[in-house]
Amino acid sequence: MFRYGVGGGIQGNGINHVSLYVNDLQRSTDFYQRVFGCSVNKRDGNNQLVFGKGFLVLRPGKPPGKVDHIAIGVDNFNKDSVIVDLKARGATPIDQQGGGFGFHVVDPDGFPVEISPNNPA
Repeated sequence: MFRYGVGGGIQGNGINHVSLYVNDLQRSTDFYQRVFGCSVNKRDGNNQLVFGKGFLVLRPGKPPGKVDHIAIGVDNFNKDSVIVDLKARGATPIDQQGGGFGFHVVDPDGFPVEISPNNPA
């Protein structure tokens, strides 16, 4: 079961992560770790900087400082149920990752918003 919000649909209950483009992945990772004391999960092509329950994704790209996407976390995430719910609300889910993790919807201005589990296994 997933958490229901106003109107009976899914409820995003936190910012799961923000994904940010940077010029130099190591330099930016070092800055956030030094200044904010976060832990670092190195991944293929990007780094996740963990801040409590959420995280910041740093990924190389241009222009630096541009937000790639934000992710809204959902408790008790069930991808199929969430997709049905979003389609009923007029959103078109885009599965860019495959598997059961998450997917994106695009807001009215074309900004990608990822929907993902709060505590992925």
